[in-house]
Amino acid sequence: MRKKDIFIAILIGIFTALIWVPVFLRLGTFRNFLGLNETVVWGLVAVVPLIYLFGLCLGDWLSRRWPVFKQFAKYVMVGFLNAGVDFAVFNLLMFLTQIEKGPYISLFKTASFVIAVTNSYLWNKYWAFEAGASSENRGVEFAKFMAVNIIGAFLNVGITSGIIFAIPPQLGFSQLAWNNMAAVMATAIVLIWNFTGFRLIEFKTERTPNEIPASTK
Repeated sequence: MRKKDIFIAILIGIFTALIWVPVFLRLGTFRNFLGLNETVVWGLVAVVPLIYLFGLCLGDWLSRRWPVFKQFAKYVMVGFLNAGVDFAVFNLLMFLTQIEKGPYISLFKTASFVIAVTNSYLWNKYWAFEAGASSENRGVEFAKFMAVNIIGAFLNVGITSGIIFAIPPQLGFSQLAWNNMAAVMATAIVLIWNFTGFRLIEFKTERTPNEIPASTK
C-alpha cells in the first residue's frame, strides 16, 4: 500500500467529516434517529479518517483475490466526500431560501448534484481510477464522464423528488429530515451506477496481465 494513498485517504476522511458535521448539526431529527449527539458528531473529524484508513487497508487485502476491491475502496471514500458536498449544498440552499418543499427542491437537488459531480471528477480520475495518464482524447473522456453523470443526475434527482412528492414524512421525521432521507436513498443507488459507469466506460484503461487494476465521491 502506497504512502500516497494513505495520505490521501486520511485527507479525504478529514474533508468528509468537516463537510458532514454542519449537515448533521442542522438535521436534529435525523441526527437523533441515528443516535448522534453533538459531541459524537464533532468526533467524526477524528473517527472518519481512521475508518477510511481501515477501508483502504481492507480494500488492499481483498484485492489480493479480487483486484476490483482496491479501486472500489477508493471510490467509496470519494463517494462519501461527494455525498457530503451534495448534502451540504442541498441543505445550504434550503437554509438560505427557507424553502423545504415544492418544485424548487428539484432545482436545489440538481444544483447540489452538479457541484458534487464536478468535485467527483478530479478525485476519481486522478486517484480512485488513476486515469490521469490515459491516452484517450480529453474531449471523448469528458463526453463519457458527462454521459455517466447525466444518467446519474436523472436517477438522483428523480428518486429524491419522487420520494419527497409521493411519500409523506415517515417514522416521525420532519419534512427537512425526510428530504435528506430521500437523498440518502438516491445517493446509494447512484453510487453503484456511477462506479459501474466509471469503471467500464469512462476511466477504462489498458493494463498488462500482471498489473493490478487501479485503485474509489
